[in-house]
Amino acid sequence: DTLEITTDFGLPTNDITTIHEDSEGDFIIGTRHGGVIKLLKGSIDSRKQFEFQTFDINPMAIVTSITTDRDKNIVIATSNDGLYFINQNNTITHVLKNNGLETNNISSLLKDKSGNLWIGTNGFGLCKLGNTAFSYFNNIEGLNYADIFGILVHKKDIWVGTGTEGVFKFDGKNVINYTAKNGLGGNEVRAVVKDNKGIIWFATNGGLTKFEADKFTNYTVKNGLPTNKIRTLMVDKNQNLWIGTSGGGLSVMKNGVFTNYGINEGLNHNYVHSIFEDNNGNVWFGTGNGIHKIPTRSGTGGKDDVIINYSNNKGICNSYISSITQDHKGNIWFGTDRCVVKYDGVDFKSMTTDNGLSSNTIYFVINDQNKNIWIGTNNGVDKVSLNSYGQVERIKNYGINEGFKGIECNSRAVYQDEKSNLWFGTIKGLIKYNPKEDRLNVFQPIVSIDNIKLFLENVDWNKYSSHFNPWSNLPNALVLEHNQNHVTFEYSALNLTNPEYVQYSFKLEPFDNDWFKSTTKTWVTYSNLPPGDYTFYVKARNNDGVWTNEPTTYSFTIKTPFWKTWWFYLFAFVALIYLLIKISSIRERRQRKISRELERKVRERTLLIEQQRDEKEILLKEIHHRVKNNLQVINSLLSLQSNYTNDEKSLALFDEAKRRIRSMALIHEKMYQSGDLAHIDFQDYIVALTNDLIATYSINCDIFLDIKIDPVKFTIDTVIPLGLLINEIISNTLKYAFINKNKGIIKIHLTKLDDNKFVLIAGDNGIGMKKEIFEGESTSLGLELIKIFTDQLDGEIKQLETEGTVYELEFTKIVD
Repeated sequence: DTLEITTDFGLPTNDITTIHEDSEGDFIIGTRHGGVIKLLKGSIDSRKQFEFQTFDINPMAIVTSITTDRDKNIVIATSNDGLYFINQNNTITHVLKNNGLETNNISSLLKDKSGNLWIGTNGFGLCKLGNTAFSYFNNIEGLNYADIFGILVHKKDIWVGTGTEGVFKFDGKNVINYTAKNGLGGNEVRAVVKDNKGIIWFATNGGLTKFEADKFTNYTVKNGLPTNKIRTLMVDKNQNLWIGTSGGGLSVMKNGVFTNYGINEGLNHNYVHSIFEDNNGNVWFGTGNGIHKIPTRSGTGGKDDVIINYSNNKGICNSYISSITQDHKGNIWFGTDRCVVKYDGVDFKSMTTDNGLSSNTIYFVINDQNKNIWIGTNNGVDKVSLNSYGQVERIKNYGINEGFKGIECNSRAVYQDEKSNLWFGTIKGLIKYNPKEDRLNVFQPIVSIDNIKLFLENVDWNKYSSHFNPWSNLPNALVLEHNQNHVTFEYSALNLTNPEYVQYSFKLEPFDNDWFKSTTKTWVTYSNLPPGDYTFYVKARNNDGVWTNEPTTYSFTIKTPFWKTWWFYLFAFVALIYLLIKISSIRERRQRKISRELERKVRERTLLIEQQRDEKEILLKEIHHRVKNNLQVINSLLSLQSNYTNDEKSLALFDEAKRRIRSMALIHEKMYQSGDLAHIDFQDYIVALTNDLIATYSINCDIFLDIKIDPVKFTIDTVIPLGLLINEIISNTLKYAFINKNKGIIKIHLTKLDDNKFVLIAGDNGIGMKKEIFEGESTSLGLELIKIFTDQLDGEIKQLETEGTVYELEFTKIVD
């Protein structure tokens, strides 16, 4: 059945333009020049006793579209009167071109899945209604000024102090401007505060102004202030008024009496820009040269108050302190021209754009009632969310794209009212922030892989596959050749709230071990990928940090080249084994032939060498034999020559010469008798030499030999000087040591220190010789020869402090 509803049944007009069904099932009806009415669903029946609810909007408005937003407000678009928002209490908000819209001619409305309201206009394109947490006062005089520095919301009144035009009060309907002409101390107002008595105080360039009972009272230098230029105000828990000045330091007022603090009281700078009382009653204040603190006060204080100065702390990035606040964990935050500084009671730590701030130029810091720190900068405002431990959990930047059109904030121009709303003074005027309207974007971005490139070039994937993914138009089960291993993935994500803030993270398994750090890049390239099976993962997060639950994936394969396949390895292994066997067989035959030839040549060469060796040994033996015989001939000649003289001294000289010749002859005799013609066994030589000398001298004394020689063989170059040296020592012993003695000991010890170093100890236990004789200029030929032979051995000799005469010789063997 058809149900007709016309003016006869209560409609204001039959010219209906649009109908919308709300969440309760009621119908919102838009008309042309008839306004908007609601048809209640309970009255729709055959009796046609319809019930309508009317809305107080312009009856001449031409309604073009109706929808509801995420807060269930009814949104009405018109072609001649902008937008109307009707909440559940039937409160109407009218939005026109003069307070935010591009045009009043709206053609259509659409609410997307993210809750954004899209507005279609006639002639001005498509608009999106974004964050409604920020409210503006563009058409209210004073509240739209660019130099708002002081803000106070008291009852229904909004007070703003400006830098040039005094104070403006807006009561919701009317604006009143207070200047120096009607009682204000000065037109430059830097701060507005209220005490618990409802008295409002203004910091001006003409002193401190009190507003009470609609009257202004001014306090200046005449009343005790250090200067009339006031920069900042703060009312403490005891209702004392703290005053920061430009050039006059700090002042505190109690009961109309001022106590001033300047350089003489502990300040290091007289320009005070910010004052704050922490939860413990400590008063912090920032100057143009650092941070100061007056500890907890029992009263208003006075000259005995202690001012603690933190100006020299290395953790403070800049000495200009513009603002101060405290978080819920008791940490103190400071705003400077270069960073935000956090003080935890022990250390000062700086926070900059490297940590996520929108700018390093800070105009204010304030702690809201939701445990967030708000930071005003020259590039918007930042909300620093803290966890339960007071640590930074997240930083969200509010700029134009987030609904904050103020761009640059003003110094200390921030206020938090009783409803937790924040008020900001910016170069675009006063802005109100309602945290209830600032909702988290919980909608996950929709991620898609849009394209795959090879070597940075687009590819006609029809040549690779006949099966395609209908969503991405990319081939399924993609298989690439081994040399097609330079792959680029292009991807994107749909996020209607703030698409420019979407960030991505990706990884390629098994090539990557972890996800890459989030980035705004919408492509990634992998080069020189080895053969294997791969899966590319990509996910995205929206402007509020919400990530997609399941990443978008794409799998593909890079083929293994034939020379890396198992069957090729097997073939190569078998071929290699065969080749090695073949080469081994050839080499073995050649080696046998070469070996036979070498064996023949070795036999011939060995026979020749053995023959030459035998001849050389015979020749060397003959030489040593002839040398020994010649030395014996010389000895005999000396014996014959001695027969022609009776002089005892001459005969003694002949005997000594013969003994020395005998010592050398004995060396050649040992060489002749030895199987090793190059070396002499020194122990055999010493024993033979000693026995020969004892037999030669034939003294009437029993001689005992203490001979200990390490096993060693010396060449003739070492044996001759060493043997002659021992010959001289033993000869001197046999001539002089045992006179009038029945027995004596001759000691000869040779110890090897290393390959070339030796120690010889030789001497007797006889009557002894004075050490001065040996160490002085010697007149004895024997002692002179001992020193000469020591030099030939490159050694050092000394007479030991012991019984008899004992020498210690440390020498170096002469190298072959």
